[in-house]
Amino acid sequence: MQPNPLYRVGLADVRELATRAPWMLLVSHPASGAVASPSPVLVDDERSTDDELVLVTHLGRADARGHGLLVERTSEQCPAQMLVVVQGEHGYISPSWYVGDDRGQVPTWNFEMATLTCDVEVLSADENMRVLHGLVDHFERQYAGDEGVTLDIDDDGNRGMAMGTVGLRLRVRSFEAKAKMSQNKSAETRASVLAHLDASHPRLAARMRVAG
Repeated sequence: MQPNPLYRVGLADVRELATRAPWMLLVSHPASGAVASPSPVLVDDERSTDDELVLVTHLGRADARGHGLLVERTSEQCPAQMLVVVQGEHGYISPSWYVGDDRGQVPTWNFEMATLTCDVEVLSADENMRVLHGLVDHFERQYAGDEGVTLDIDDDGNRGMAMGTVGLRLRVRSFEAKAKMSQNKSAETRASVLAHLDASHPRLAARMRVAG
């Protein structure tokens, strides 16, 4: 992502984005070649601080093997690493919406995104069950409310199915993040863009207003 101080966001913004957009892309490059896997990811609130962001997720065992995460690693080796891509709201911006001195410019795309370089810890079977329980509980509360189900971590059937997954803890070591929301345009042009997005993409309009 090209650097521009107008669009730069900090760790607190990245944490908020990760909380709001939990469907992420996990990318690694083992010896066999580049691998990318989408997965639901949650912020690990117990381990995250104002200065550090920690995430938890899981992959199917075949995916984890493809990422090279099931290979024994010695204490002398560097930790396994992944690039985690977090994508927020985004959308096309037509130059026909521009006014005043901004007229005649080229089309663009507004977006919010973070790429996180993470150290990867493969979790034990018991920790993986707790992560799976937390994932199910989080999304059931969000989408099903009081009628949602819960994952019984003591159920033998659930524990058997969980053996087909690998739990991961991802510690963010560095990141690049930006929220490109027409900050480089005049107030009049931003108002015009917002008016069009309010009709066609209200969630992106809402994020533009947050970006200021």
